[in-house]
Amino acid sequence: MKGTENEQQTRELAAEIQKMDEKILNTERKAIKQGLDLQGGSYLVYEVDFPQFLGNISKNPSEEFKAMLTEIDLEARQLDLDFFEVLLTKLNERGLKLDRYFGKKGESEGKVISELREETEAAIDRSLEVLRNRIDQFGVSEPSITKQGHRRIVVELAGIQDVNRAKAIIGKTAILEFKLLRDADYTRSILLKIDEVVKKRRYGALDSAAMAEVMAPDTTGKDTTLADEKIRDDKEVNLDELFGELPGSSEQAGDDTSLSVDREMFEENPFLALLGNVGNMIAAPTQNVKAVDIVLNYPEVKKIIPEDSEFLWDSKPERYGEKDWCFLYFVKKSAELTGEYIEDADVQISGGGGGAQMSRAGAAEVHFTLNSEGSKKFSRITGANIGKFLAVVLDGKVSNAPRIKSKISGGSAQIDGMENIDEAKDLQVVLQAGALPARLESIEERTVGPSLGKDSIKKGTYSMVLGLLIVIVFMVIYYRLSGFVADLALILNILFVMAVLAAFHATLTLPGIAGIILTIGMAVDANVLIFERIREELRSGKTIRAAIDAGYGRAFTTILDANLTTFLTALVLYQFGTGPIQGFAVTLSIGIAASMFTAIVVTRFVFDYVTSKWEVKSLSI
Repeated sequence: MKGTENEQQTRELAAEIQKMDEKILNTERKAIKQGLDLQGGSYLVYEVDFPQFLGNISKNPSEEFKAMLTEIDLEARQLDLDFFEVLLTKLNERGLKLDRYFGKKGESEGKVISELREETEAAIDRSLEVLRNRIDQFGVSEPSITKQGHRRIVVELAGIQDVNRAKAIIGKTAILEFKLLRDADYTRSILLKIDEVVKKRRYGALDSAAMAEVMAPDTTGKDTTLADEKIRDDKEVNLDELFGELPGSSEQAGDDTSLSVDREMFEENPFLALLGNVGNMIAAPTQNVKAVDIVLNYPEVKKIIPEDSEFLWDSKPERYGEKDWCFLYFVKKSAELTGEYIEDADVQISGGGGGAQMSRAGAAEVHFTLNSEGSKKFSRITGANIGKFLAVVLDGKVSNAPRIKSKISGGSAQIDGMENIDEAKDLQVVLQAGALPARLESIEERTVGPSLGKDSIKKGTYSMVLGLLIVIVFMVIYYRLSGFVADLALILNILFVMAVLAAFHATLTLPGIAGIILTIGMAVDANVLIFERIREELRSGKTIRAAIDAGYGRAFTTILDANLTTFLTALVLYQFGTGPIQGFAVTLSIGIAASMFTAIVVTRFVFDYVTSKWEVKSLSI
């Protein structure tokens, strides 16, 4: 009985703690958020990759054209020129028409360029929206995400702890695609042709006649060990043994130039010796991956690979025997379905399964569902390709490639291979937020430590309080009791500024504190004008009531003019300035509006109330 009572008390206490946590969280959300310079965090600048974006939307995205776009981008950056003007110049130099790659046939260059500018602007705006959605789901309070210039995005993450994780979420393009794998025989024939090119190139026998022989379709009859899984008799060879004295090959492969190759195959089939058969799938030891990439980027090899196909690596290496292997997939270049149809995504823990799936038991997976349109397409694709492999590709890496056993009408799929639950949650975030329309390149990164932020808060608060005290003391000494009324209005002014900042969830920065300090001086300035005018009216012989009316009436025009011009200046600063300047402009604008109310309405109310309730013979001013 006693144990039951204790359990009940524990539950009640847990419920009260949960309610208290929710109340604290709601209160924190209502509080004024501190900026990057006050509580520390990261300042990140990203630039939209124009060549990659334009290559994606081009009608004829050949490798030569993509290389030209990269060259144009480099020249535009170095000479500080407009990208699209350089694009037109380069196309004209090469005798190429713009409508070959963009726009409609026969459309004027001016119209096509105008449409391209609009598309790139829309891509940046869409990138801003996607980044906001990602960071909101990541849990950063009050991030600042703004556009800078024509292609840059500035991200300020105040108070963030795991900077690298945030950068990974921001920079991930998150392009999800479903691509069909090519047939095994077709893949094998392409690999044989590539192997023949590497062999002839290795021995310096690759000429036009040799290339014509390689391109001939009757090489599929050769036997390769890729067809049957066998135990590899590996040996270590140097990169130069495969590539010879090729300039740049060692640099591309990195510091470690050793390769693991099949001893029996190396002399006869140097490229195939880099690969192996793992579970009836093509794979390469991790140390061979860069060497395979070098081969696949040979100009001669690119001619062999069909334009509608491409090789893609697995997203993560897997351990088989004593080696880590990366699977290599030969897929159709065009996607059967993309991630634009994703409706929802969630993280689940794998229960494992039979065979190889048991190794993934307990691992994090991201399960996602498609909307109605995507489900219909997915059902049609799987129904028409039963028995084939369908690769789930994320940012150019294959997450998994299951065999289609039957028509899938539920519109659901999964992505596995994550190292931990955090990586799975990050992937869930980017899938739900959507893919970036273009890749973002990191241009600048600055980190402000929390200790520096605390120091900024301390100095900013100290300067604001000190300035406020000096003004309060001065007003009381110089204007006596009327100065006390002005001080009351001044304190109300600061409270109003803080309340507005909290109500609109604005972020307070160090320049914002500077704006508040300036507001203190401007608020008192209005009362100084009014009080001096009242003094003049009293010296001219007017009654107290008449002097107050005349003082406020005649000073109003001057006060309005001064505050209006300052307010317009603040608007210009906000419109054309960046983060810190905008913070200063916001607090200054709010302070000006609040000072107009407190200096004219609040103090006038106090004077009217006192003079109407009591018979005042002399005004303490």
